[in-house]
Amino acid sequence: MIGQVLVRRSRHRGPVTGMRRDILRRFETNAFQRSLFTLRYYELMWILGAEADDESSEQSAQAVESLIEDRGGEVLRSADWGRRSLAYPINHNSEGVYNVVQFSMEPDQASAFEKEILADQAIIRHLQIRIEESDLLPVAPVVPVAPVVDVAPPAPPATLADEGEVDEELEPVEIEAAGE
Repeated sequence: MIGQVLVRRSRHRGPVTGMRRDILRRFETNAFQRSLFTLRYYELMWILGAEADDESSEQSAQAVESLIEDRGGEVLRSADWGRRSLAYPINHNSEGVYNVVQFSMEPDQASAFEKEILADQAIIRHLQIRIEESDLLPVAPVVPVAPVVDVAPPAPPATLADEGEVDEELEPVEIEAAGE
């Protein structure tokens, strides 16, 4: 029965074996095959609940970065945005701790990575988007910390009154008007 349907279909449309030729050609092109296995840039923002402190925020960031590296990705930028109030309550939380990471990963691994993020119970909300290379956050320059030197404050400037050179009696001075 199946063979008869294929034979009947092939009489009208030519020798097709179940898929259209243009679809088969699309899979055969090098550009399509490269697009399947090229690294793409992603940004992930996640919010931890209000009970999270600095230590749990660092642990969460390290866990996310290790998940990215386990999936064959590379962490490009990472930032802790700190505690902020939420626009609306999420799971009875009125504020949360925001974290952002930008990374590169293969597309098929990125969808599996997002499913692992969903399994983390400490994350109350997340958003993973694909970004272009031009949208990457700028790298913050590393400013060397200058050593702290204990310097005594400068003495106040000496005035003429302190030195005793000011006459106690001042004579009135007459100013002539230019228009007279």
